[in-house]
Amino acid sequence: MLCYCINPFCDNRQNPNDIENCLSCGTSLLINDRIRLVEPLRELADNPFNYFEVFEVEDASTQWNLGSKRRVMKVLKWDTPNLVKLIEHESLALQLIQHSNIPKSTVDDFFTFIPKNSRLILHCLVMDKFEGEDLEQWIESNGRISQSLALKWLKQLVEILDTVHRSDFFHRDIKPSNIVLQPNGQLALIDFGTARRLTNTYLAKVSGSGGTDKGRGGRYEVTSVVTPHYTPLEQINGQAVPQSDFYALGRTFVQLVTGIKLMDLPIDNKTGNLIWRNKATHIDKPVAAFIDELMAQLPGQRPQTTRVILQRLEKLPQQIKNYRLANSKIFKFSKYTLMGLLSIWGISLSIPLAANYLVAQGERAEAANDSQSAQEFFDSAIKINPQVKNSISQFYFDKASRSTQKLQDAKKYYKLSINYNNQDVDAYNNLAFVCQLLNEFDCVTINYEKALKLKPDSWEGHYGLGTFYDDQGKKSLAEKQYELSIKINSQAIPVINNLSRLKILKGNYNAAIALALQGLQNTKEPKLQAALYKNLGWAKLQQRQLGEAKEYLEKAEKLDGQRADIYCLLAQTQEALGDNDNSWLNWEACLVLESKQPEVFRWRKDVLQRIRLKRSSR
Repeated sequence: MLCYCINPFCDNRQNPNDIENCLSCGTSLLINDRIRLVEPLRELADNPFNYFEVFEVEDASTQWNLGSKRRVMKVLKWDTPNLVKLIEHESLALQLIQHSNIPKSTVDDFFTFIPKNSRLILHCLVMDKFEGEDLEQWIESNGRISQSLALKWLKQLVEILDTVHRSDFFHRDIKPSNIVLQPNGQLALIDFGTARRLTNTYLAKVSGSGGTDKGRGGRYEVTSVVTPHYTPLEQINGQAVPQSDFYALGRTFVQLVTGIKLMDLPIDNKTGNLIWRNKATHIDKPVAAFIDELMAQLPGQRPQTTRVILQRLEKLPQQIKNYRLANSKIFKFSKYTLMGLLSIWGISLSIPLAANYLVAQGERAEAANDSQSAQEFFDSAIKINPQVKNSISQFYFDKASRSTQKLQDAKKYYKLSINYNNQDVDAYNNLAFVCQLLNEFDCVTINYEKALKLKPDSWEGHYGLGTFYDDQGKKSLAEKQYELSIKINSQAIPVINNLSRLKILKGNYNAAIALALQGLQNTKEPKLQAALYKNLGWAKLQQRQLGEAKEYLEKAEKLDGQRADIYCLLAQTQEALGDNDNSWLNWEACLVLESKQPEVFRWRKDVLQRIRLKRSSR
């Protein structure tokens, strides 16, 4: 049995497995007293552009990984800043993203190593290995996949991506060769070497002037990662966003359902879209349309979040049934026959009855995903009886409300509801909120302003506009809207909590404490209480009143043990009190629990940087 020398400039890297040092160059064959290189997973070519080598390794146990096991180690051969930054980003991503089908890596799995008699600094990253074959290999052996398997695999991958994106990363290199089909039938997503951290600074770079088309047209120093045929235009231009992963995912599934390499599929010269549906006739139109939507040319035309995609996937089986029904001969015959009969006999029928019948037919057509026919029925109903506008408006409002996780659909339905009833304040508020989730900022402000014009004393409208400004980092505008909301409704606890947090970020700790105490007097809901106690503890920590800070934060933890920010603040408080053992336990919880708060990611970055500095100084 052989093992390999880690030194890329060694003349003969193969060695017997039972010796300690390389016979050729003398470099230790046991890296960091724990790792032996068993087999190269890429060809060990003497190529200056081959920056990384990848090995299967035998890894002895550490405090983080108990028990000897086979793993994978990536080795960066060149100590250049940009490449070092890439492998550092990959290490950070694998530490923070916790999912059973993503390679696991810990703080101790990223280190440097210097071969014997060399000045070369090798950066090494160890991660778990998934058994199985990648989908590039699988499809070559098995051919295209069925629609049912495509939906099953798509759901698996989006659930993985959901964890990645909620951890504020995106992958940037999804393709069949980076997806492994394991023996248990589960897919694993690998190779996070190009993963990007989603920070406010990064978003500012790619969004330019507020996310407008003009603002996105510039060039920014954002690392560009390109895999031909899978990479969207915005990523080629160095402006990748989370929706760029969806484009690559859609293209991956085109290859899977056609069994044809993307380079061999034609492209529509007018739209730039792949022409693939005629090569996958077993895929129903709703599924094909959804895959095309994933691959839309512009990020804003794709589903905006993984949650949206998962909700859409839940509805696809019913949409497939509706589509097959709507395209059956019986359904087509009944639709046109009934409309003809109504036009011939409409005079003798009750006008309200005829209009209501057409509305019912429109609702049925919409349920069958036949929007064009639905509009025809609704327009005919309104011509007969304009009073049905309100019922049609309510129908679309209800449909939008049920589609809150399908953001593009919800937006469409709220707009249709407003078209039939432009005095509906709730529709404007809800449309603004959906646009906020879609990052369509002009739509947000326009619709909140319309809602507030119709109902100036709507605390929900001011609260919604405040959260929008808050997310944009416009703290003063957010503060004004929160205060207006509380003035209208002093019992609006979520608003009180948001304003309290905002006061802390602005350094107004006494005001934050007063608001948190006010909120606690008016709510018995545990999660809201936890958020308010967290704010009290945070403010007291900033004032260096450590005993009170610890007391409030421990109360918050008992009420809601899944909030990462509570553990981050507890860790900082215990550090300040000199309780380093308990502090480290809370830092661990801070690192692994889900959070979308920007301050949590700032705290995580700081503690990981401290760990690295401490290790490098040993």
